[in-house]
Amino acid sequence: MGRLSVTISEPMHQPSLFLLPEKRQLVKDLYSNATFHIGECDVGLGVFANRDIRPGEGILAFGGPVIDFAETKRRGPWECMPMQIGQNQYYDTQPPGVFVNHSCEPNAGIRNDHDLVALRPIRPGEEVRFDYSTTMEEHSFTMRCLCGTAHCRGVVADFSTLPPEVQARYVAERMVMSFILRKLAEGGRGRAAARGVSGCAFVAGLAASGARRGC
Repeated sequence: MGRLSVTISEPMHQPSLFLLPEKRQLVKDLYSNATFHIGECDVGLGVFANRDIRPGEGILAFGGPVIDFAETKRRGPWECMPMQIGQNQYYDTQPPGVFVNHSCEPNAGIRNDHDLVALRPIRPGEEVRFDYSTTMEEHSFTMRCLCGTAHCRGVVADFSTLPPEVQARYVAERMVMSFILRKLAEGGRGRAAARGVSGCAFVAGLAASGARRGC
């Protein structure tokens, strides 16, 4: 399989990097609770567990005013902060969700299009991260990945650019935005029709494939 060619957007820093010291402390104080706290990390501010968090346990809910693609582009260097929730819909993500960072080997994921839940046990002091690609399918924005994990992909891009086995695992774990699942079903309809199954069954088969692989 040929190597994917991706255009990297200009490197961007989290807005927290531009906050004055007193503002950073205010953010930490305002948005920390018994489950997590906002703390310093290698890319600015991040969300860290304050206690043991069980697999499947909710951590926080993402939300904010809904904006369109054009508005995300008007954000300039902060266009990375909105979260895609539809073909032309984005949350203008508000704290504390805006401080959750990306990882190519996440310990959390988004379910129901807004709930951040643990995918495995998360220990006190561990940073909570999810894979941004599970919310992306706009064929525009990319960013260089700095997660530093063993399986770091180097680039954060659309869900469709992920290796098939990674897509299958994420679908099986129910951590992919519903608008992306709909696009998968529509895209798989033609291939699935030849086998006499529906597009939804195609997505279900993809999920089952991820579960069988034990990815």
